[in-house]
Amino acid sequence: MKKAIIVGGGLAGGLTAIYLAKRGYEVHVVEKRGDPLQDLSSYVDVVSSRAIGVSMTVRGIKSVLAAGIPRAELEACGEPIVAMAFSVGGQHRMRPLKPLEDFRPLSLNRAAFQKLLNKYANLAGVRYYFEHKCLDVDLDGKSVLIQGRDGQPQRLQGDMIVGADGAHSAVRQAMQSGLRRFEFQQTFFRHGYKTLVLPDAQALGYRKDTLYFFGMDSGGLFAGRAATIPDGSVSIAVCLPYSGSPSLTTTDEPTMRAFFDRYFGGLPQDARDEMLRQFLAKPSNDLINVRSSTFHYKGNVLLLGDAAHATAPFLGQGMNMALEDARTFIELLDRHQGDQDKAFPEFTQLRKVQADAMQDMARANYDVLSCSNPVFFMRARYTRYMHSKFPGLYPPDMAEKLYFTSEPYDRLQQIQRKQNVWYKIGRVN
Repeated sequence: MKKAIIVGGGLAGGLTAIYLAKRGYEVHVVEKRGDPLQDLSSYVDVVSSRAIGVSMTVRGIKSVLAAGIPRAELEACGEPIVAMAFSVGGQHRMRPLKPLEDFRPLSLNRAAFQKLLNKYANLAGVRYYFEHKCLDVDLDGKSVLIQGRDGQPQRLQGDMIVGADGAHSAVRQAMQSGLRRFEFQQTFFRHGYKTLVLPDAQALGYRKDTLYFFGMDSGGLFAGRAATIPDGSVSIAVCLPYSGSPSLTTTDEPTMRAFFDRYFGGLPQDARDEMLRQFLAKPSNDLINVRSSTFHYKGNVLLLGDAAHATAPFLGQGMNMALEDARTFIELLDRHQGDQDKAFPEFTQLRKVQADAMQDMARANYDVLSCSNPVFFMRARYTRYMHSKFPGLYPPDMAEKLYFTSEPYDRLQQIQRKQNVWYKIGRVN
């Protein structure tokens, strides 16, 4: 029986563990946090509210279902999304989202989904090392040195190592120092964010089945995203620059009060006062972008998820691509009958292209979310109309493909570029 060591037991690591265990691997998962089935406190940041609400699109849903997790249990972890709302001039412009298949995106309860993955990983026989950190990775020896709360080091030896340990991956750092010509780029987005939480989303007019976006009328100053969370509250991520006024470092109450009054003026005064209080009290969080020249080392080590390609969340695809990584990895192992020397290089070949396209689209999308005008909405309607009239000639709506299909990201990027060309032609004519 082959032994797989997965560093990182989050969403991508958990799904990978289930896939491998169901194929007869002995799976060991090293996770620095505690057991979510016993205590979720280490999975929820209640101090700074770092986590931005996540949406599971169709590609993520299909990746989870392919691991044998029942659809009903997955759907119980979130709320189906039926629309997006864009706030312009204090008014919400609604855009319905119509399924192309028998799936709707989910506004996800991340903690509930984490518990679901751990439940099925346990049923598959996965062994977890909770509250353990990875100290060292031996790339050629295919082993990791870990340490638990007792301070005693322990070395795990396996047939493969999967790094699913996030943007600050210890496995990737070992590859950086142990792999010749490994190129790595870490950049920070020009804006950071704070997440503000308001109680009773329904009373404030926020629907569970809708994603809300702000800042399109800010001239590039900021972008915001709001979604309801499991306790009935609404989580609002506000992205701003680090300097200037207003910014994440602004402490002047009148300045920030004017900001919230202008862009969130549809909310009651007491809600805006609470947003101001939280904004001044909470620390800011960075938006990191990670690019690696390769996602594997020989047939020994593999990177997936944020460890390979962390990105700013302006396309809503970071988690979805990570889940698709897990599915692609196991499909390659199946195709090559477990031959890691063939499957690992092909994983890099396939996923590197997709990761780069997804990250480029995410950055570009921020400009749309933070600096648009009424033309944006006319353009979206124009795109859908033209494709309905000339489906063989005019490209489909990229947003619908993004949310409702598993279309490769490089193909979506091509669609987006074609739309830009056709839109310019249509506008001139």
